[in-house]
Amino acid sequence: MARTAAKQRKNIKLEPMNPYERRIVHSALQSDTYVTTYSEGEEPYRKVVIAVKR
Repeated sequence: MARTAAKQRKNIKLEPMNPYERRIVHSALQSDTYVTTYSEGEEPYRKVVIAVKR
């Protein structure tokens, strides 16, 4: 998904996840050169957004 976001230059919203799953995504992409991640929404429907670094 990170490669897709970087290639298309678009942010990608993932499906709602529990806190543990969101943390895994954030940790996996924290050192990525091209994208960053953040969470949005309210529990239990918080989603991870993979955003292109500008």
